[in-house]
Amino acid sequence: MKVAACVNKSMDTLLMENDALCRQLARLQERASELIQKRSAEVEQLSTVVEYLSAELHDKEAMILFLRAKLQEFRKIAELQ
Repeated sequence: MKVAACVNKSMDTLLMENDALCRQLARLQERASELIQKRSAEVEQLSTVVEYLSAELHDKEAMILFLRAKLQEFRKIAELQ
């Protein structure tokens, strides 16, 4: 009888520890999900910024090419005079 009571107490203790660990795991999983959502939103925002800056860079490069062509035209006109 003493052994059975000891086993029951050990099982109860293990079940309580298991419940506590399951609750802790659930909290950690929830926190991990929140962090993943937050980081995903940040990545989305940064991707938008990268697209905007890429477009700006493309526009600037196009302007530089245009101005270089105009500069060459002006130099040719100056050489002719």
